[in-house]
Amino acid sequence: MGLRDSSRTRVAPVFGHLYCRDVSGRTWLPDLLSLVQAQCPPLPKKALKSADWWPRERALHAPPGLLRWLIANCTAPRDEALGTGDTRRKREALVRRDPETVSEALRLLSGMGAGRNWYTLEGPSQPDAFVEADEFVVVIEGKRTESAPTTKTEWMPVRHQMLRHLDAAWEIREQRPVVGLMIVEGENGGGTLPAGYRDYRESLEGGTALDDSLPHRTKEERAVILQAFAGVTTWRAVLEALRVPDDVLIPQLSADGV
Repeated sequence: MGLRDSSRTRVAPVFGHLYCRDVSGRTWLPDLLSLVQAQCPPLPKKALKSADWWPRERALHAPPGLLRWLIANCTAPRDEALGTGDTRRKREALVRRDPETVSEALRLLSGMGAGRNWYTLEGPSQPDAFVEADEFVVVIEGKRTESAPTTKTEWMPVRHQMLRHLDAAWEIREQRPVVGLMIVEGENGGGTLPAGYRDYRESLEGGTALDDSLPHRTKEERAVILQAFAGVTTWRAVLEALRVPDDVLIPQLSADGV
């Protein structure tokens, strides 16, 4: 966030320009996905169903399976995440694995859904750009000032942001292919990935990050969701490959956020 907020100074200007050029995405989606060597899904036959970014980012609800897993397995978060009053007392009981409180939370989740409640321990995921057609779903996370990916949430010490987006998109895919990619600011504004993003996609294949980020998924589901993450590219590469003029970018917002 701040004066160089990527959602407003990179994502919205670039994707707004592309969408104005072609509301179906047929002329720019293949070039975008080729930057991360992703196989382009079947191209849409008509205008995109959804093309959402700032100021209307798409909120993707946390998978019910994850919310159930968190109720049964949560550990103590930062103090602020516990809330106050009855919410705090209930959540402290969940952290202690109090059987009655766990049962109550699971029952309420099943009957009332995943709104803002004491038993809901992950809110919606909001990719910076969400592109949807009858044929596919694409989720995009844009970065400008962050030197490395976001890898945790309030209630999960390991929950990689890109996997979180894909996990939520998986719930609404309806058998459609899902593709995820990250676009970051290159070194000195160029096309070279910063060190924190080099080999990021490959790094998720080893270690425990994938399992820890998707504990509610089967081994097979985790593998397919990881496969949906195509990789990381730079804003410079996007501008050049998709022939977007530099002057659509916003160097920084004014002090009053305009």
